[in-house]
Amino acid sequence: MTEQSLVVQQGLWARMGLPRELCWGFIGVFLFITGATIEQSWLSSMLQQRGFSPFDISLLSSIFGLCVAAISWFSGIGAGVLGLRRLMWVATLVYFIGSIPFIFVALPQNNYPLMVATYALRGVAYPLFAYSFLVWINQRCELRILGRAVSWFWIAFGVGMTIVGPWYSSLMIAKWGETNTLLSGFVFVLCGAFCALVLNRDRPNWQRGQALGPALLEGITVLAREPKMRLAVVVKTINDIGKFSLVILMPVYLPRFGFSIAEWLTIWGLVNVINIFSSYLFGWLGDTIGWRNTVVWFSGTLCGVASLAVCYAPVLFGHSELALFLALSIYAIGLGAFGPLSALIPSLLPQNKGAAISCLNLGSGLSNFAGPFIVTLCVGPLGVEGTLWVIAILYFAASLLTIPLRLPDNPQSPG
Repeated sequence: MTEQSLVVQQGLWARMGLPRELCWGFIGVFLFITGATIEQSWLSSMLQQRGFSPFDISLLSSIFGLCVAAISWFSGIGAGVLGLRRLMWVATLVYFIGSIPFIFVALPQNNYPLMVATYALRGVAYPLFAYSFLVWINQRCELRILGRAVSWFWIAFGVGMTIVGPWYSSLMIAKWGETNTLLSGFVFVLCGAFCALVLNRDRPNWQRGQALGPALLEGITVLAREPKMRLAVVVKTINDIGKFSLVILMPVYLPRFGFSIAEWLTIWGLVNVINIFSSYLFGWLGDTIGWRNTVVWFSGTLCGVASLAVCYAPVLFGHSELALFLALSIYAIGLGAFGPLSALIPSLLPQNKGAAISCLNLGSGLSNFAGPFIVTLCVGPLGVEGTLWVIAILYFAASLLTIPLRLPDNPQSPG
């Protein structure tokens, strides 16, 4: 750590994992994510009402997920090419370049090819912005508080995407309609950029000025050269598969047992609140007992158990909101235990954190694609129950695959 970084880590807020100089950045990420993902909980339903087939909607989501994965991988590399602040400004600009034709041309005209292209462009903005700030956190925070710091990042990210965005949308759509709701996201994005890049006066020391070609090549070759990085990408990809598959499976599965979609959405929103507290708890625990140990013992284990509990709670208890809530709560807690991965994976390659963070971000982005893809691949031959078993097995495997991810010897690393 540099002397400047050590100054940042002092005080009560720093001990909580929120260095004072970076607080505006966390607020900015929350606002940006809220605006940039405001449609994710209801876009599929809107397109279905407009006559688009499930295949069209699935293809749109798959292309979106692949673009998110690619740009997530690039964010760690791009930081060394353009610099963190410039990269986040680029993300803000790209959001508007994609959103304006998507909202004003593609959607009103039901122009599917343009919809796919502009929605994919709009979609690359939020990972580019958010994961660039994750690089910033890894660069600025001392190892002793890094687990808590990245947990705050995922809290800001999750609250914007899975709690405030859907809640705000439900109010806005009823009063002003889908188009105005999408347009109001512009305000959130601008406020987020202002907080993270104007009110946040911190200046990261991340090395800038690398050539794009060598930086991209290093981001690719590190996966071939470092077995731990390949494992890390797999584990991080499994991390969020449940989050992106349950939202597809549960609206199909639960009505068999008398649950309404409104009941499902209410329970899903409540368990995401639980995830906020579990994310910080496991961030603190990771700094205390080790990041790897926390992920190995709690993350995939709890998420795997929860996947089976979600499958059989309605079978055993019927239309019991409490049983379903408890099963999903276990999942939300386990999901929080994956948080220390965002401190662990960059620290596996301390001499090349940019490439390591690119691997971390690649896994984060691939979850957007892998979750729906697993459903598409498995739900036909295996049904919902069999698909949930596949998800459970993958989660159990994630805990086992984390065991070899040992940090290089460093007395300051809570590995």
